[in-house]
Amino acid sequence: MPKRPPAPSPSSVELQREAAVMLLRMDEYLKKAAELSTRARERVRIGGLNRYRRFTRKIRDFFAQAALLEERLNLFPEELGVPRIAIALDRMHTRMVLLFVEGSAAFFTSFAGLTEFPIGTHEMCGLELRGLLAIRQFLDDPRYDGERGQALRVRIDFIASQMRSVLARVPPLPDFGDQPSITADGIYSKPIKLPKRPTTAKPAAAPPAPAPPAQESPPPAPQPSPMPQPSKVRELTLEDLTDEVVKGATIPQTGGV
Repeated sequence: MPKRPPAPSPSSVELQREAAVMLLRMDEYLKKAAELSTRARERVRIGGLNRYRRFTRKIRDFFAQAALLEERLNLFPEELGVPRIAIALDRMHTRMVLLFVEGSAAFFTSFAGLTEFPIGTHEMCGLELRGLLAIRQFLDDPRYDGERGQALRVRIDFIASQMRSVLARVPPLPDFGDQPSITADGIYSKPIKLPKRPTTAKPAAAPPAPAPPAQESPPPAPQPSPMPQPSKVRELTLEDLTDEVVKGATIPQTGGV
């Protein structure tokens, strides 16, 4: 079987166009995230947490696109000006981290002061706390060394403390599963529905054999009618015949002469 020729490597123009498209898309994510952050802060009491989650979803899309662009930069030849594209990527990355930290701090400062929280706040805040700690790892990068990076780390620790205060005030939703689980903030949760005890299954009794179908009794055989007795023939003699004739005959009356 003939081997397929290797796929042609993208040209320098195609690589530059692809990098430009990714940077434009990341810029759109950045602008949209800023709008969502503002909307979440304006409606903290009415659906604010859901709007904040839209904001963080857009941020995750941004960082996924940034990670993909970093992988594509490894394919660029040196003459295409990779340092210039990498600098643009680092600047946008820093802008998004700043937007996330400032927007989250402003939102949870107001949200933690509420007296009533919607159903599911414990679970949603727990998921956002995990996302916050994941972005906290970005600050360990050398690009965030110095006073700015230290200020951002302090700010994120403050946001995490606000999230944990909300988690402490709002109980989690009941767990109706069969097995214990771990809540979003790492608390061991016992299920309401206790697991069923394993029982040894007894062999099922064999179903009773079906009764044989009832057979209809044959009609009674007709009784044979008695055979008629043959009549006895009495032999007649001449004397008997004469007697019979005499008995049945009438003697005519004759007149005298």
